[in-house]
This record gives sequence, structure tokens and C-alpha cells, in this order.
Amino acid sequence: MELNLTALISIFSILIPVVWSAYQYLDTKRRDQDLREFENYHNLIKGLVQPEHTPNGEKVIFADRQAAILFELRHFKRYYPISYRILLNLKEQWHSLSTYYPRLIEELNLTIEYLKNKL
Repeated sequence: MELNLTALISIFSILIPVVWSAYQYLDTKRRDQDLREFENYHNLIKGLVQPEHTPNGEKVIFADRQAAILFELRHFKRYYPISYRILLNLKEQWHSLSTYYPRLIEELNLTIEYLKNKL
């Protein structure tokens, strides 16, 4: 019986550091992934709402890029609630402007509907 107890203690003393190291590795990977997702999400939002400046100083927003960004927002599950609220606000703003393309509004509506169904 003593031999089994000693063997068991030896096995656990070997496994505990291995399990702890694996946990720390996976936790670090998850945190890195969360940080990359955070940065990517915020860059997408910036690209969606902030116009770019052309060399002559004009502010330009590219509708095709915005449509792609609207679609990509569907892949950020952790951010669904805030994305939904941001897009509802954008919808109000964009409907009052004459410079936005109908297909961009259509993509906005599709993404809002998608997020609404997921929430």
C-alpha cells in the first residue's frame, strides 16, 4: 500500500507542473487572441466611421470598403451588443445623408438584422 501511495504522489508531483504550464500557455494564447481581436475590431470600426484624407485634403469614405467592414462585423461575436448599438446609430445618421449608396444601407440593414437575431 505504501508503494502505491508513493507512486501516486510521484505521479502527481510530476503532473502538477506540466498541467500548470499548459494552463499558463493556453491562458497566454487566449489573452493574445483577445488583444488581436480587440485591435482588429477597433480598426474596423475606425474604417467604417472615420473618413480618410486624400492628398489634396478631401475627406473620402469608400462605400465598398464600408460594406466589407459591415459584413466582417458579423464575425466578432464578443462585440455583438455594442456593434448592434453602433450600427443602429449609424443607420439614423446615414439615412439623413444623401451621399451614401443604397447598397451600403442595404448591407448595414442586413448586418443589423443578423446581429439582432444573434442577440
